[in-house]
Amino acid sequence: MLYGDWGTSRLYVLGLALFYSGGASLYHVLAMCLLMTAVAWAYTIVCRCFQDGGGVYSAARAVNRRVAVIGAMLLFASYVITAAISAVAAFRYLGFNVDQAPPLAMLSIVAIGAINFIGPKSAGRFATVVATATLIVTVILAGLCLPHIGPGLSNIQYTPRPLGTEWVSFVHIILALSGVEAIANMTGVMVQPVGRTSKKSIWPVLGEVVVFNVLFGIAMLAIPNLHLAEPMAVKVAEEGVRLTADEAAYRDTILSVMAEEFGTGWFEKIASFVFAMLLLSAVNTAIAGMISVQFVMAQDKEMPPAFLRLNAFGVPWIALASACFVCCAVLLFAGEVDKLGHLYAIGVVGAIAVNLISTYFNREVEIGRVERIGIILLAAFLVVVELTIIATQWAADVFVIVVLAGGYLLRLGMAKAPEVQKHLPKVAESIGKLFQPPGAVDSGPAFSLDGIKPFDPVSRKILVATQHNPELLNFAAEEAQARGANLIVLVIKDLKLAYGPPTAKQYRPEDDPIAVSVFSHAADIAREKQVPYMPIYCVASSVPEMILDFAATYGVDYVILGVTRRGALFRALRGDLISEVAAHLPSETTLLIHA
Repeated sequence: MLYGDWGTSRLYVLGLALFYSGGASLYHVLAMCLLMTAVAWAYTIVCRCFQDGGGVYSAARAVNRRVAVIGAMLLFASYVITAAISAVAAFRYLGFNVDQAPPLAMLSIVAIGAINFIGPKSAGRFATVVATATLIVTVILAGLCLPHIGPGLSNIQYTPRPLGTEWVSFVHIILALSGVEAIANMTGVMVQPVGRTSKKSIWPVLGEVVVFNVLFGIAMLAIPNLHLAEPMAVKVAEEGVRLTADEAAYRDTILSVMAEEFGTGWFEKIASFVFAMLLLSAVNTAIAGMISVQFVMAQDKEMPPAFLRLNAFGVPWIALASACFVCCAVLLFAGEVDKLGHLYAIGVVGAIAVNLISTYFNREVEIGRVERIGIILLAAFLVVVELTIIATQWAADVFVIVVLAGGYLLRLGMAKAPEVQKHLPKVAESIGKLFQPPGAVDSGPAFSLDGIKPFDPVSRKILVATQHNPELLNFAAEEAQARGANLIVLVIKDLKLAYGPPTAKQYRPEDDPIAVSVFSHAADIAREKQVPYMPIYCVASSVPEMILDFAATYGVDYVILGVTRRGALFRALRGDLISEVAAHLPSETTLLIHA
C-alpha cells in the first residue's frame, strides 16, 4: 500500500517539478525527498506509540474528538485527489491527450467502484503483481538512465528567482505522502513488535523512492530538445498559452518520455502500460481508504449510520458510492495533473500535521524528548506549508472547505435535526434491500433455543455455513440426524474493509435480519429432527478463514457448504470459497458440498 502511494508519486511529481522549476527542478526534488524522509521517521514513532491504529483519526481522537474529525476529513480529501490524479495520470500514460484523460478517468473510477461493490478478493494479488512489474521496469529504466547522469548534471540550472517564488514552486510538488497514513492505520494487524514491523514497512520503500527519484530527477534534465531556461508554468501563467503536446507529455508522463528517449519504442509501450496499471491500482487503494475513513467515523457516530450499511457482499456501499461520486465531481472541475496537484497537498499535509501535533501533545504515549521536539518541529514546518497553500491556491481552499463543510453538515444533521435523522435510516434500509442476497428476509422475532437438545461436545459435529439457504439447512439437519451429530450453524457477516482502527462496536445476531432468519429456521429444524444445535455469529473480512477457524476450534467431523449460483465473473473477483476451504481443511474433517 505504501509503495502504491509513494511509488506512483514519481510518475507525475517529477514532471510537475520540471513544469514549475525547469532546470532547477532537481533542487526541489531533493528537498521533497528530505521531507519524505522526515515524515517517514516521524511515522515510525507514531506507529510505535499507537499499536491499535495510528492514523490521524485515532491519534487525534486520543487528544480531542473535534480535531480528530478535522484530521479525518483532511485525509479523506487527500484520498479523493489521490484517486483522481492517479486515474488521470494513468490514461495520460496510456497515450490519451489532456482533453481525453479526465472523462476516461471518471469512467475508470466508476468501474473500479463497481468492482469494489462486490469486494474483489484478487485486488491485493493484482496490486502485488503490478508493483513487482513496476519495480522491474523501474530498475531497467534506471539502467538506461545511468549513461545520461553526466549530461543531466551539466544541465542543472539555477535561475535566480524571489525566495517566495521558489518556496511556492516547492510546495506545488509536496504530494503523495498519504501512504504513511495507510500504514499507520494498519498497526493493529502488524506483527509484534509493531515498532520494528513498521520500520520494515517504511524504510525500504522510502529508500527505493528516494534513490530512484533523485536518479530520474537528474536524468530527465538530459532529455534532448528540452528547454530549461524558463519553467513551463511561467509560460502558462504569464503568457496565457496552452502547452504543446510534447510539453504536456513532459509534465504528465515524464517517465514514458525517458523510456522512449533513452530506450526503445517497444520498451516505452511496456513501461507506459505497467505504470498505468500501477496508477489504477493506486486508485483502488485510495477508494478503499475513503471507505474506511467514512466507515470508522460512522461507527463513532461522527457520520450518519447509513454509512455503516453493508451490501450482500460485506461492502459499505453508501461509503463506496460517496467516494466515487466525490472523485468524479472533482474531475469535472479539475481534470489536469497540475490542477489536481494544487488540490492534493492541502489535504495530505493538513492530515499529517494534525497527526503529529496530536502525538506531540499526547503525554500518555512514550516518546523521548528528542523525538518529541523533532515531531513538533516537523509539524510546524508542515503548518507553514499548509498556510502557503491556503494563501496561494484558492481552488484548494474551496475544495477543502467543501469537504469540511459537507462532513460537518452531516454531523449537524445528526445532532440538531432528529426529525430528519429518523427518516434517513428508513430510506437507506429500503434502498439496501435491493442489495440483499437471494433468500434474505426481514427479521422476525429473536430466535429461541427453547426445546432443543443441548450441545454434546462428545458426539460428532457438523458445521454448515450459510447466508440463508433453506435447502442447505435441511440437508445439514438430515445429515446430523442420520449420523447422531451436533449441528453447528455458522453465519458470517462479511465485512470488506481495507483497514482502519478497531471498533468498539459489537455486532449482534439480533440486529442482523439475515442471521435472525437463518438461526430461527435452523432452530425449527433442530427441534423437529431432535438434533443438538449451536448457532455461531461473527464478523470477518475473510469468510473461508472463519469457516476453517471454527472447524478447527470445535474439531468438527463434517463441513457442509452450498454451491454458489453466481457466475464465473463473480467467482473470479471474489474467489472460490469452496476451493479455499477444501485446500486448507484439516485431514480429519470431511467436506460435503450440497448442489
